[in-house]
Amino acid sequence: MKHSNKQSPAIIAALVLSAATFSADAGLYPPAAPPDSAFVRVFNATPQGRLKATIGDHAIPDAAPMDASSYVFLPPGSYPAKISGAEKTVSLDSKRCYTAAAEPGAIQLFDQDCFNSQLKSLVSVYNLIDGATLSVKVGENGPAVIDGVAANTAGHREVNPVKADLVVYNGGTKLAQAKPVTLERGKVFSLFVTGSVAAPVLTWVVN
Repeated sequence: MKHSNKQSPAIIAALVLSAATFSADAGLYPPAAPPDSAFVRVFNATPQGRLKATIGDHAIPDAAPMDASSYVFLPPGSYPAKISGAEKTVSLDSKRCYTAAAEPGAIQLFDQDCFNSQLKSLVSVYNLIDGATLSVKVGENGPAVIDGVAANTAGHREVNPVKADLVVYNGGTKLAQAKPVTLERGKVFSLFVTGSVAAPVLTWVVN
């Protein structure tokens, strides 16, 4: 199971604003995200090593298999999304964060609030298994952290920063054990559940 670290929109904005105080003669730093921007990243749920991904005229950074790109910001609006041969029109709203999951021949778009707490962690679960309704629990007999995540939807919950041993269930049946993670303040821990009920693949991405 993979575990990668990416920058969140809040961190990107802070870094860009800090960079803007330096000389921009060499064009090293992009402009700060306008306050009404939408933020988008791509999760590569395919075996393809390099994805050519665009949303409108905006190129999305490449993502390795079972990994996510960094976020980019766009003005709100409707855009044609093209990722690895698949196409879909996506509508992006102001001040929202989106994950475009690239599957073989398809694009699934997930919409969520942008996370900006510096005191909590955010755990997100993205269900890319058809026919499964997922719950994430603390251990095998513990309480549900996130419950009732239908196929091609996502669930989210702000939690205290702790070391987490999470188990994914399909209904009342254990699906898989997630790799233990130490949840940190101000970060988003995204658990992508791909593959099938018979052979699930769990991937952590940290922003």
